[in-house]
Amino acid sequence: MPHPFKEYEVEVLKLLLAGEFSENALLQLFEGASASHVEYTGYGFNVSIEHSAIGKDRRVYSGPTTLSGRFGGQTAGFVAFLESDKLTLETFPWDGEALSATFRESDVQVVREVTNERV
Repeated sequence: MPHPFKEYEVEVLKLLLAGEFSENALLQLFEGASASHVEYTGYGFNVSIEHSAIGKDRRVYSGPTTLSGRFGGQTAGFVAFLESDKLTLETFPWDGEALSATFRESDVQVVREVTNERV
């Protein structure tokens, strides 16, 4: 089954989940997914896959860098959730205005900005 993630979403997941999965392991999750789901919420998007290697424990990833996707004057942020054998990438608008229903199908450019946060 082909995975539901767009090329830019794969790039985002590689960056967000680098501490959890190698690039190869992440691609194997995509290829071996038992189910997938894409939802436009009227505000943003949720794209999910299910795979037993994801595990049951809840983990949330949104940094340490600030990632955004930009297209046509809209800027989106990303959060990855892993829980109950499911990986979900949430894409949401930075400015609070709903993303267009066609945003995912556009030529979205991923921008990575390093924050000045101290850990």
